[in-house]
Amino acid sequence: MNIKRLMIFIIIIIFSLGLLSYNSAGTMINDRLSELNGSNDDEKADIQFQRIIKVLENKDKDGVKKIFSQQALKEANDIDGGIDYIMDFYKGEMKSSKRTVARLDSVNYGDKKSELDCRYIVTTNEDTYIVFFIDQIVDTKNSDNVGIYMLQVIKESDKEKEFDGGGKKTRCAGIYRTNTTNLKIN
Repeated sequence: MNIKRLMIFIIIIIFSLGLLSYNSAGTMINDRLSELNGSNDDEKADIQFQRIIKVLENKDKDGVKKIFSQQALKEANDIDGGIDYIMDFYKGEMKSSKRTVARLDSVNYGDKKSELDCRYIVTTNEDTYIVFFIDQIVDTKNSDNVGIYMLQVIKESDKEKEFDGGGKKTRCAGIYRTNTTNLKIN
């Protein structure tokens, strides 16, 4: 009787180890596929970037509002004032751009979030700008978060004093404005 129990125990352990190794291999395969599909992040960023440039160059205030997630619009401090600000600030037509995209993924109790932090150096016929935006591409808990959360357009010459990649100094819902408060006042 003890030999049967020992055999069953050994079979259960072998089966469990097999499942663990299968899961690890699956995770490694998924990680590798994500690496290979990294260009999709660049493509997603480029699509949003083109939308942003189009509304800025066309001075399309309604279009600017449409690029933001519902949650960003709820959290933003004076979105209409931010749109007026950015329309006045950005000048010219884009001649060239250079992109940097970083993806941040998180899982919390099964809820998945992914965001793209996108920075473009944009040269127009009038100036050179940094166009930075945070694009929430996945939120399994709250779909209202999906879309652009933050947009910052600054002159490249102001990079040292105004840019921290959406960090503590500049992160806000909606449009970051130079030399103004971006905190929501309740």
